[in-house]
Amino acid sequence: MISIIIVNWNSGGLLENCVRSLLAHATGCEIIIVDNASTDSSLSFAESAGANLTILRNDRNAGFAGGNNIGWRTCKGDHILFLNPDTECFPESIPRLQQTLINDRAIWAVGGRLVNESGDSRLNFNVRSFPSIGSVAAEMFFMDEIWPSNPWTRTMRIAGIDHSIDVDQPAAACLMVSRAALESIGGFDEEFYPAWFEDVDLCRRIRAQGGRIQYRPDACFLHQGGYSLGQMSLQDFLESFHSNQIRYFRKHHGLSAALRVQRLIVLGLKIRAGLCMIHSPAPNLSRTASSKMFRGAARSISKLLEAERK
Repeated sequence: MISIIIVNWNSGGLLENCVRSLLAHATGCEIIIVDNASTDSSLSFAESAGANLTILRNDRNAGFAGGNNIGWRTCKGDHILFLNPDTECFPESIPRLQQTLINDRAIWAVGGRLVNESGDSRLNFNVRSFPSIGSVAAEMFFMDEIWPSNPWTRTMRIAGIDHSIDVDQPAAACLMVSRAALESIGGFDEEFYPAWFEDVDLCRRIRAQGGRIQYRPDACFLHQGGYSLGQMSLQDFLESFHSNQIRYFRKHHGLSAALRVQRLIVLGLKIRAGLCMIHSPAPNLSRTASSKMFRGAARSISKLLEAERK
């Protein structure tokens, strides 16, 4: 049996589109929506969608990892698809993911291909290698924009794959994992709160235990991308993203690597703060407000890592 877990937090009409696609193309699957204390009307359609759909309501925002853990520990399926509310599935995509896990039990997880409305792959959201200190530097110092073919970005982002292949990490916006794998590694690490890097950590732990992860490009899903960013301030996003990034490196590479990443992030944010003094990145923000936002994020990250060292 396939169980589909969707963690919802104020996703608006995107959740309705996602559920409609599942009702059309995922017949027989168990659908569970874990709602992280949404305050909008995103659940309106799901509440009347039918008996195969269950809504679990949290009285607080448990985060992406926490919501997914609640979902998979509640569901009945042996194959569990973690799906973002800003996705829509295409015919046969979900069965193809399941068949991958059935055909080879050495494969513990499999991801599909995320596409935009034109059918083009969403390269920034699809397959990636595990992050390295070099890839962090390339991102923070604009190397991936100025020099897209640099070895760190090229290794990090894998593009142009048209066949099934073993990978480090498909996008968690569409990731099917066997129940046995989740039980073996203990599910998602809820310390990655509220989101970001919990999926990288999950895949890392799967690989560390000898499990394979595969990318299947013929299992396509429409993906809007970035919906959760619209629910957060830029400063909150920067603090959450980069603090979890540092936590990931400390967990898997040790304190020394985490310190190096922390210094790269703070320096990169300071460079951005300086650029904000020249040109504001957001039309509704003054240069001063933008600069304070970036500087505030850098200070928060420094304090976080210093607290973790004690």
